[in-house]
Amino acid sequence: MISKALLLPTVVSAMWPFPDKCKLPEGTEGADDGNPHCWDRVRRCDGPNAHPDGGAGYLPACGACEGLGGPAFGDVNNQITLPKCSVLPMPSEEPVRPEWAQANTGKFTVESDRFIMIGKKTDPFCFSFFPSNNSVGDQCYRRQTGTLTVDMTGEQKSLTYDLKIHIPWPSDKFSLFGNISTKIVHHGKNMWIVNNLYHLVDQCVCIEPHSSDGDGGHNPLDIYPVIYNWTNNLNYLARESLEIEYGVGEMDVDHWTFGPHHAWTPVGSNQIVRMWQPYNGYELFEPGTFIDDVADQESFGEIPPAMCVKGGALARIDCLDNGYPDTSGKTQGALPDMSPEPAASDLRRARTKVPRDTHKGSGFKSMSEKLNSIVRQYGNTKECAEWTAEELQRFQLIMLLLKAPELNEVYQGGSDRRAMRGDEHEHGARWEEMLTLAKSLGGHHEEMHRDGHCHEAVMWFAHHLPEDLRQDIAQRMAIPLLPYEKHAAPGFSAATDEHRVHDEYLAQVTCQDCHQDGDVPAITV
Repeated sequence: MISKALLLPTVVSAMWPFPDKCKLPEGTEGADDGNPHCWDRVRRCDGPNAHPDGGAGYLPACGACEGLGGPAFGDVNNQITLPKCSVLPMPSEEPVRPEWAQANTGKFTVESDRFIMIGKKTDPFCFSFFPSNNSVGDQCYRRQTGTLTVDMTGEQKSLTYDLKIHIPWPSDKFSLFGNISTKIVHHGKNMWIVNNLYHLVDQCVCIEPHSSDGDGGHNPLDIYPVIYNWTNNLNYLARESLEIEYGVGEMDVDHWTFGPHHAWTPVGSNQIVRMWQPYNGYELFEPGTFIDDVADQESFGEIPPAMCVKGGALARIDCLDNGYPDTSGKTQGALPDMSPEPAASDLRRARTKVPRDTHKGSGFKSMSEKLNSIVRQYGNTKECAEWTAEELQRFQLIMLLLKAPELNEVYQGGSDRRAMRGDEHEHGARWEEMLTLAKSLGGHHEEMHRDGHCHEAVMWFAHHLPEDLRQDIAQRMAIPLLPYEKHAAPGFSAATDEHRVHDEYLAQVTCQDCHQDGDVPAITV
């Protein structure tokens, strides 16, 4: 976003390869990264000083009502809501220059900050990313709302966000996370993101932000919180009548630019109301919520945050024991391992394919009753019928975050039905599709879909988490129990939506393969 990346050196290659998957709009050839997503001049317009060679940016140069941007939710050009805009006459008087802090004290608070953070996707859930200096590759679009506190004076030199954030997984419109509580702290060259998932699981992401170097690697230059006087670099572009989003309404504004960054101030005011950078973010400050020369020191908390130090959050991503970022890069581009390493007993159990007689039933109901008696030993359980499919998906989502990959590797190496069916992207896409389908069919199909998730959730809990972690999880949230009845297949053609729901159910109900002595044979070993 502009507030973090505006003054960063732009170090990219002379020209990225032009894409062949979309048609580059006319007049956007001035983008050094080749404008790979083919954004038009309303969504993206790079002005002067956008490039390391001092190029002029887009030709013709950006004009009024160009580079507007807005709330974006995907890389495709039309995956954005653009505001209404009309050109007003250029002012005869000198426009009032924007200031990041009115008195240039470097200290202020914004009580209502609406922010869509954009940056390169480095993990399936868009937890760990930072705005970059080019738009190459898939981008994350994460909606955030809350309070921004900035203090560049004294020893703090920090900014912090206290937010509700919307995690766009598996998609922006179908977010299983919903809105979660988050605190972002950027202090020096380090950043910490502390999330609370459903008031159950705390998570810390430790980041040392870097932009790209143009060759797919990291620019070695450190990124610090933006200094208060970055607005001195802004160039005046135009006066516009602009529809300000989120209910603020139509407003006469002055439009300012610096490279690919755009900012708007109400005519006659030095307070920024809206900012946009097409591969950094969109930010809106509601008028009247910008408080100059005020920064509550308690909002910054400890450095590093206690949740990021060993023994803090249950899930810590890329954090050393002391709470500072692990910059080894071992997890770059993948979902980091957040589960404790399995004990030898966990691995021995994973390699054991035939369960003990105490874990087997004579039929489907008997199997469920025996296995439920074992799950109840964790002390915090809830019958399957008391869950919704969405709640079970959220439970499984936490299992995805905390799973031990070493256990899944054992199952995959032995063609074991306990192995997970794909990665996070495949699970998310399948859950979104099947939940929508089951709801459209209604009745029995929704029950079948829910029951399938109960079976899969219990299996993941029992076989993909180390025992110590299972004990910890059970103290924080209820564990689902298995349903007692088996769902029969529809009695008509297999090429139907009903059969698709049933096929998914069968793929989830794998415990009977080993835990039932009845009509379904056990896995051949």
